Amino acid sequence: QTSSENESSLCQKLAEANQSLQQSSAEVAQLRETVESLEATKTSVSAELQVANEKIAALEEKLTNKESYTKELLESAECLEKKVSDSTETNSKLELKLSEANNAISALQSKASSDANELKSLTEEIANVRYQNERLE
Repeated sequence: QTSSENESSLCQKLAEANQSLQQSSAEVAQLRETVESLEATKTSVSAELQVANEKIAALEEKLTNKESYTKELLESAECLEKKVSDSTETNSKLELKLSEANNAISALQSKASSDANELKSLTEEIANVRYQNERLE
């Protein structure tokens, strides 16, 4: 090879090395951003973990009195059960009254329809009688 070819080959290798170096630098910058992001996430997760640990401590404190807590829950459940029973009974009574009211409405509607028909019939009869009277006069 001639020195010109050697120089050209070396320049090409230098350009490739330079490009590889730039690519590596870009990758390093990307990795640094990733590391910064991960550190921020770690800080956030640490804070969340601290909050969670505080909540766990508070819950553990509540659980130390679980007998009285359980007793209160059972009493509340019994009270709610009674309220549900009372509500069910009240609902049944209201449904019966609603059914009775609907039946009464149906009967009144039927009566109103019958009365309207009778009124129409009487109106027609009156009109006929007037017509007959006018003819007789």
